[in-house]
Amino acid sequence: MRVRIVTAVRRFWSGSGASGGTAVVLAVALVCTVFGAGALGRADAMSDGNVWLWSSLTGEISRVNGHSGQVDLVSRLPEATGDRVQVTQNDQYLILHDLDTGRMTAIDLNRMGFSGRVDLGAGGDFALALGEETAVVVDRRTGEVQPVDPATLQTTGERVHMPAPLVGGAFDGEGALWLGVPSQGTVAGLTAAHGEVEVGRTVAVADPGDDLAVSALDDGALAVNRSDDEIAAVTGTGDPVVIPSPIPLEGASVPDRTTGDLIALTAPEAGRILTLTGMASGDPELGSISVDLAAAGTAVPYEGRVYLPFDEEGVVRVYAPDGVEQQVITVPETEGDLEVEVREGHLFVNAPDSRSAVVVDPSGRAQVIDKYAPPPGPGGDPAEPGDITDPGPPANPPASQPPIEVPLPSDPPGPIPDPEEPEEPDSGEAPGAPTPVSHEAGDGSVRLSWSAAYSPDAPVQRYVVTWEGGRTTVGGDELGTTITGLTNGTAYRFRVTATNRYGTGPAAQSAEVTPSRDAPAAPDWVSAEADGDGRATVTWAPVDGAVDYLVTTRADPAADVADRTSTGGSVTVTGLEPGSSYVFTVVARGEGGASGEPASSAPLTLPEASLGAPAEVSFQTSGGTIAVRWSAVEGAAQYRVTPGGDGSGSLQPVTVPGTSHSFQRTSGRCFSFTVQAVGSDGTVAEEGTTSPASCVRDFG
Repeated sequence: MRVRIVTAVRRFWSGSGASGGTAVVLAVALVCTVFGAGALGRADAMSDGNVWLWSSLTGEISRVNGHSGQVDLVSRLPEATGDRVQVTQNDQYLILHDLDTGRMTAIDLNRMGFSGRVDLGAGGDFALALGEETAVVVDRRTGEVQPVDPATLQTTGERVHMPAPLVGGAFDGEGALWLGVPSQGTVAGLTAAHGEVEVGRTVAVADPGDDLAVSALDDGALAVNRSDDEIAAVTGTGDPVVIPSPIPLEGASVPDRTTGDLIALTAPEAGRILTLTGMASGDPELGSISVDLAAAGTAVPYEGRVYLPFDEEGVVRVYAPDGVEQQVITVPETEGDLEVEVREGHLFVNAPDSRSAVVVDPSGRAQVIDKYAPPPGPGGDPAEPGDITDPGPPANPPASQPPIEVPLPSDPPGPIPDPEEPEEPDSGEAPGAPTPVSHEAGDGSVRLSWSAAYSPDAPVQRYVVTWEGGRTTVGGDELGTTITGLTNGTAYRFRVTATNRYGTGPAAQSAEVTPSRDAPAAPDWVSAEADGDGRATVTWAPVDGAVDYLVTTRADPAADVADRTSTGGSVTVTGLEPGSSYVFTVVARGEGGASGEPASSAPLTLPEASLGAPAEVSFQTSGGTIAVRWSAVEGAAQYRVTPGGDGSGSLQPVTVPGTSHSFQRTSGRCFSFTVQAVGSDGTVAEEGTTSPASCVRDFG
């Protein structure tokens, strides 16, 4: 049951948005250590306050100490250069989600190696939430919630299917994953533990079909009802606290995660930021900040202040909850978006398309970070894989040498030749990590396979495989090898690096594997069927003694499809191309990865992609606003909304993401709306769905 709290609002600040903020002058001070083949070969424990920041133009991920503002580790993800990458981390794992390609890559921070990869496909709407021991991939478009291993990104349990579309997708401070379900008017708190995920709590916060935004709190979640202009806080186990908003909330936004007692809602249509405190105690207070939000992003609260980014200006304005502007933080030489996020007890402002970032401590002190500064070190050749370069003591200068006498030539020298034009230096980048590394254990042996390393500047010359007590090298055109002479019953972990003419890239690592004579049998009844856009579901009969199953993919035409694992009798393989053919091979693995004989499916050809039409389109009119809503279409990146009826002359067709859009009518009484799906390449579906026509009262 919904509980409406109206009298609990003590005051609503008018908020002047006073200027007079103090510009902060920031100095750059940092020390960088590049980690590639060297640093990735050694465990390097994360300390509190360390945060990883993405640089799009260089394809680099930099580790920043929040206390000092210094960069101490840098690695490259060259295949994501120029792309938007979302960074999710805890003290053990770092997961990079390329929003342009749909690829997720995992790094094991305990062992400093690239450890997993999954391709979700471009054009989707996925969220990645990382808990203490389990990661969860949320497909907000289809409503699927899948637990995965944060090290390998392989599935670990059954999917949870929820009514689509979903909004939100972040853990609160108590370990609950919060999602909004607009079609039901609810928010759901999910528990994720031991590789499984399940719905633990569902709370009604709005009418079914209302437009919602959700932010996870330290304990619970905040739901913003943009249709009814209400704010609902779900905390503890009781009913939600619902507060009517004093301003329209159309288009309002909140960060996915809010830390601390202060909550901020950015309402661009109203030109205000609402602040809210006391929700956890049940004694809420509202405040307001009046500011021109036309060029602003989403406000982020931190330590009693509100931080509001302005991308075009390259600044973040800082406000007190009562609306007084306290300071202006300038991010030097910025281009593109500013990402503002609270992580590891500090607030970070990252400009992915430039060299600059800023870290703010709890007192409000800001420091600039130069992500491109050259790393420190003694110079010289790169470290060998498995070592970190150590400068050591300075070398002694060479002893004095007697002068060398050069005899004069007997004949006068000829004319001095013209100097040759200097050649342009040959430059390029080392390869990326060959992630993932899969394994099949046998009697005293392990068969390894890996994906081709991304190396656009030069062909890969060799792959080097290392493990405790051993090392081997294979050619750059080989994507696997068998390691023999191993001891049964002994656990091994293997690391693979790629080298081209420009250097050695970062290491990819396998899971722990133990050779054994005992192996499960081959699985029976391996089959595959297409399952939506760019996906296939592979099934097989379970095998006695199998702990998990390795599924590899052979594509025609050839393509790099990451291996998948499953503990059950099926797995979904993503990142496939419509019109291509695939054969899926399943190997049962026992304890330690001991592997049996393979079994393969018949070839499966994915149907050519075609976009359908929304199952339902509807609209509601309130005053001069017409809110249009429709159901999601699988594979759609955007939607084309075309007005109809006698009022359509004053409305223009629009192409928008999401499943809702609001028009402002100026004339006409009768309306209908046709919605067509639009693919990621801009192709508009041939078929669309038209809402029932409806007439409304004249203005006045």
